Amino acid sequence: MKLQVIHTSLLLALVLTNAGCVQKQFYWGTYEDSLFSRQQHAGPDGETGAATMLVSTINEAQSNPNSRIGPGIHADYGYLLLKQGNTDEAIAQFQREASLYPESKPLMDSIVTRIQERKKKEAEGKQPK
Repeated sequence: MKLQVIHTSLLLALVLTNAGCVQKQFYWGTYEDSLFSRQQHAGPDGETGAATMLVSTINEAQSNPNSRIGPGIHADYGYLLLKQGNTDEAIAQFQREASLYPESKPLMDSIVTRIQERKKKEAEGKQPK
């Protein structure tokens, strides 16, 4: 009887310990398809299709509590936004990438700084002298 209580207690402790250790899986969704789309359809059409796929992948990952978006997806989406001229949205995506994956923070911060410097120079160039 005593041995059964010990086994039950150990089993319960093991289950509770493992329940707290569940790691989220990376969610890649249509990321691979978005890369393929850009390769097959160079230019704005391929980029637009890729951006749509990336948005879908991001939204799907956010709606699933047991997954997290794969590393690089926010950065890749930010790059596409930057190419389309959506600098503010691109910066937001680079910052999101840095917050999710701290190892990417130095690179993302560098990219954001360069974008902001370029925006500042462009704004200064448009001011009348």
